[in-house]
Amino acid sequence: MDEIKTNPPVQNSPAEPPKKVRRVGTIAFAVLLIAGGVLLLAQQFMPKANLLAVLKFSPVILIVLGIEVLVYSTKPNVKLKFDWLGILGCAFILVVVGTAALMPMAWKWLGIDNRTAEYRLEQQVVDSMYQQLSADPELKSQITSMYASVYFNHTDLENEDYTLQPGDTLILYLNFRQDAAGNEQEFAANCAAIAQAAKAAGWNFTTMNFGTEENVGGVYDTYRAEFPQSFADGLTTEQLAKRVQKSYYYDYACYDSKEARDNAIKADLREQISNRYADEHDDVYPSDDYLNEETERQFNALYGSNTTEPATPESAA
Repeated sequence: MDEIKTNPPVQNSPAEPPKKVRRVGTIAFAVLLIAGGVLLLAQQFMPKANLLAVLKFSPVILIVLGIEVLVYSTKPNVKLKFDWLGILGCAFILVVVGTAALMPMAWKWLGIDNRTAEYRLEQQVVDSMYQQLSADPELKSQITSMYASVYFNHTDLENEDYTLQPGDTLILYLNFRQDAAGNEQEFAANCAAIAQAAKAAGWNFTTMNFGTEENVGGVYDTYRAEFPQSFADGLTTEQLAKRVQKSYYYDYACYDSKEARDNAIKADLREQISNRYADEHDDVYPSDDYLNEETERQFNALYGSNTTEPATPESAA
């Protein structure tokens, strides 16, 4: 019988155990997530905390990532894989913390903190002035508007010293009622009284701007005066009145003298009278004598104390 030959069984080599996958960046992301939360929370309770100083140690994240790589690479049964989502998360946290650290600096650079403190002080000045003027109700009742402007010029703002210092600017703007002053002397007397009230309230204004309220259209006079608070000390009302400027308004236009304004009013009246006469007399216009007389009469009736008798139609011929 023929002998049947069989091949010896093949012996398989033992299978290699599967390698564990380790993500580099997960630990760094977790550490940075905790540290970032702690820093942002600390800034809420300590606004003056300097987060930029802490961010100088941000390269520690690279060191942590490097340690992870070294530790896992020495283990033959570990397969390294970078956790790119965790690494991007680290970068995002650094951006968030950095932005939070730069916000206070940006506010100072933009002057927002300064302007907020200036606005608060402006309101304080106005409230204090009104409170001081409560001792003089007559004068207080003549005021239609008042506001202050504060500008910090001192260099100690880094320490958030938002108080008035020598060299800072404090300006007062105040308007009286239209009928509060009949002449320059009365207006100057009101200005001097306000200057004394400011001194009693403890405010030393760099400049004080006074005026009377303006109407919309129509005929009216305005007074204006501007001077440092210290200028009013020692001056009489007549002397202070020399700083008062009077303006004359008619139909939205400003004139330097009453005569110039009166001429403008009379010119308009003359044209109206002429056109009205022509409409009533078949396009026949009146004579210059009639126009002059009727213009003066209507002007005095509207704006003057002395009136004349109306011109007769016969004088228009």
